[in-house]
Amino acid sequence: MKRPERELLGQERRRIRGVKSPGKRNRIGAFGLWGRILTVVAPVSLTAVVLASFFTPMLAVERIAFVGNERIAAADLESALSGLYDRPMTTISDEEIAELLSGFSLIETFTSQAEPPHTLRVSIRERQPILILVRSGKNYLYDAAGVQIAATEEISKYPFLVFDGNPIESPRFSTAVKLLFSLPLETYSQVFSVEVSESLTSKLVLRKGNLTVFWGSTDEGLLKSKVLDSLLATGVRDALTIDVSSPNSPVVQYPN
Repeated sequence: MKRPERELLGQERRRIRGVKSPGKRNRIGAFGLWGRILTVVAPVSLTAVVLASFFTPMLAVERIAFVGNERIAAADLESALSGLYDRPMTTISDEEIAELLSGFSLIETFTSQAEPPHTLRVSIRERQPILILVRSGKNYLYDAAGVQIAATEEISKYPFLVFDGNPIESPRFSTAVKLLFSLPLETYSQVFSVEVSESLTSKLVLRKGNLTVFWGSTDEGLLKSKVLDSLLATGVRDALTIDVSSPNSPVVQYPN
């Protein structure tokens, strides 16, 4: 028998040996059996868990924890969100929480986080005061957006703004805020009052010595701050005014 014929005969024998007997069933290994079981059970279990989280107390809110609230009482916040108790956390959205907290003007932003099984954590960022406005004879703290925060009797930490009208979207108010933000913290703490003219030029009155500082526009605010700090550091004890509106050529006026 020639070699090609022997190779063909060998291949045919191997093929015949590889054919399984018709009466013989395939055997499934242990891993294969568990794999088939999990293929059926896993989706059913997942569906059951999802349905349970929506329709049973398994992940219901039993505690609401607040973080970051200093001026707003936790009891007031909890009262506003009381309708969320016993609700599955999977059904509560940030939009719903925002609507429930919309009455708190002191809240600038917030985030919520579910902490299974039963805690909803709400992190509050309150508005931060930057200046004081006098309204109807009382002092009120305002933030940079012009939102009133609270009445205050503490006048040593924040500067007054000489201003009438609605601060929200007011160019004069935003000019004063921009000026104050340009000051180093140490200089900011020395400012007693800010006044902004209709032409949006500003002047400051410092707490120490009742010293008036002509600031001018908000241009070159950082340079003006450095020049002012430098002049204050050199000692202008008896000065009446300091003009840094042209920071490259400041002017210090002394009494005659």
